[in-house]
Amino acid sequence: MSIHIVKSADTTSGKSFISNVNSILALDSDEPAKRVAFDCEGITLSRLGTVEIISICFPTLDVFLVDFGGTPCPQILKSVTELFESETVTKVIHDCRMDCDALYHLHGIQVNNVHDTSCFHIVEDSNLNEVLSYNGISVNTARDKSVYKRNPRFWSARPLTTTMVEWASSDVKSLFALEDAQLSHITSASKSAAMAKSTQYSRICGMKVCTGLSVRNPGLFIGLRGQKIRSLQNQTGTLIYQDKVSGDKWFVFYNNDASLDSVKRRMSM
Repeated sequence: MSIHIVKSADTTSGKSFISNVNSILALDSDEPAKRVAFDCEGITLSRLGTVEIISICFPTLDVFLVDFGGTPCPQILKSVTELFESETVTKVIHDCRMDCDALYHLHGIQVNNVHDTSCFHIVEDSNLNEVLSYNGISVNTARDKSVYKRNPRFWSARPLTTTMVEWASSDVKSLFALEDAQLSHITSASKSAAMAKSTQYSRICGMKVCTGLSVRNPGLFIGLRGQKIRSLQNQTGTLIYQDKVSGDKWFVFYNNDASLDSVKRRMSM
């Protein structure tokens, strides 16, 4: 695996990235290699925050860490848009919801044709390392989400640190193997359901969002290992997040006022 950091189209890594995008877009639709793996990192990754880094892995296992911090290079943004909006290139990602929400609302990119590895897993709300381990694939040892408690703006630091590069690149390098493992033992019916759920996840940008919410008793609201908050999300069809930057504020993605009201009532208990 080789890792390239991309900020400008004028650099060697930028030219290589654009060339890789053009090559994969030119492949025949039934070509097995017509896929990329990706993941986004940001501050409060969603329409409410920023996209800082987009990690993109090509079938050659070349990984490009595309720097979207500040104002993205127009040519690089164009290539990312063409790649992600392509209906013929499969985008492999684990839980694409906040990634797709941020890309759409902040950069006008609608991600199409997604294989969401969380949707193909048998246990809901499993993190990437749990799903990798379940499928016998080495986990990403560079991941350390406790860092957000110390520095919620972790991904905005420049230049990228060794830890940031290892974390961002390792998140995508195993996704092809994970996709292959998931497809190797799935039934046709389960595959259709997982594909439909993947599409639903990639369309989260159509949900409403309510910000600045407070939780009276966070421990009780979240529950042991997040059980209560997951149950509430399933019951109401919402997504509930704590704002890592503010620390004590929460935001909720919802489809209708009744579901939002249900979440607000639980938050006040």
